[in-house]
Amino acid sequence: MNLSPNFRFPSTEHWITALLFLCILLFAWVKTAYPKKVSLVFSEVFTATLPQDDSGINLASIAMFVIFICTSVLLGMNLMHLNKVYLYTNAAEEFASLALFLFVIYIGKTLLILFLGFVFEQQERAWEYLSEIYAFAHFLGIVLLPAALLVTYTTPINSRMALEAVFIGIALLFVYRTIKMFILMTNKGLSMMYLFLYICALEILPFALIVKYAKMSLGI
Repeated sequence: MNLSPNFRFPSTEHWITALLFLCILLFAWVKTAYPKKVSLVFSEVFTATLPQDDSGINLASIAMFVIFICTSVLLGMNLMHLNKVYLYTNAAEEFASLALFLFVIYIGKTLLILFLGFVFEQQERAWEYLSEIYAFAHFLGIVLLPAALLVTYTTPINSRMALEAVFIGIALLFVYRTIKMFILMTNKGLSMMYLFLYICALEILPFALIVKYAKMSLGI
C-alpha cells in the first residue's frame, strides 16, 4: 500500500490535515471526559431500545456531531472527485458549502420534527425520534473517522470501490434505523398516520432531494 496522500491539493492539504487532527482531538476529549459515551452510542444504535444518553444537547454530543459532519463531507468530496465532479475549483469552498448543506438538513429536520410533535401533540415521541437521529449521526462519526483518515493518507487498491462500499453501508444503516424507529414508535402507540408523515417528511424527502442534487451535479 502506497502511503502517499491521494487527497492532496497544494493549497488545501494543510487545512484538511488540521481538520482531521481536530476531529481526532475531539474524539480523544470525548473518550476522556465521557468514558462511556462511545459504548453507549453503539448500544443505542444496535439495541431495540430508544436512546437515553443523547436525549439532550451537551458538549460531547456537539463534538460527535462535528466529527460526523467533517468526515462525511470529506469522504463525499473524495467520491465526487473520483467521478470528476467538482462543485468549486477551490476545495475549501466546496467543503464549506457541503458541510453547511448537511448542517442545514439536520437543523431543518430537527425543527420540523419539533413542529410536527407540537401540532400532533406528540412532543415526547418527537424528542425520542430526535434522540435516535443524533445517536445515529454520532455512531457514523465514530465509524467514518478512521475511514476518512485511511482515504486521505493512503492509496487503497481501488479507492472508488472502497468509498462506494462505505456509502452503500451508510444507506443500509439508514434503512435499518428507519425500520427500527417504525417498529419502536408503533409499539409505543404512535399513530400510523403520524409515523407515516414523519417518515415521508424527514427521511424520504431529504433523500430524494440529495439524489436529485447528485443527478444534477453529474448531468444525468
